[in-house]
Amino acid sequence: MMQPAPDILQEKLGPRVSLGGLCLLTPERAQRGYRLTKFLTGMRSATQRERFIADEDACMREFGLTDEERQMVLSRAYRQMMEYGACTVALGKANGALRTSLLERGAVDMGLTTEEFIRRRKAANEGYPWQF
Repeated sequence: MMQPAPDILQEKLGPRVSLGGLCLLTPERAQRGYRLTKFLTGMRSATQRERFIADEDACMREFGLTDEERQMVLSRAYRQMMEYGACTVALGKANGALRTSLLERGAVDMGLTTEEFIRRRKAANEGYPWQF
C-alpha cells in the first residue's frame, strides 16, 4: 500500500507546533507517581471529590500521599506533578475537584491567562477543520 506524500499527511495532521516542556514518562517516574496518579484518578468518585473539597489535606493524608505529593496538589503544581510521574489523564479526572480545566492548566503551564491561551490556540488552528 502506498503511503501519502509527507505534505499531504501533514495537512491531515494539522499544524506543527512546538511542544516545549514535555515530560518523558519513564518507568521510574510512573512507579514514583503511581500513588499520586491513583489518588487523582480516584476523583472520578463523587464521594472522593466531596471529601477532598471538604478538607483537601485530610483527604490526601487519609489516602497516604507523602508530604511532597500533598504539597504539589495543594499548590496545584500541575507540571511538577507530571514531572514527578502523575499521569496527565489522572489530572484530567481530578479537574472538577481541583476546580480547574484543561485550558486553565495549559495556560498556567505556558505562563498565560486562560483568555490569552485560548486566543493563541484559535490563531494556531485558524483555517483547519477543527478550528474552534
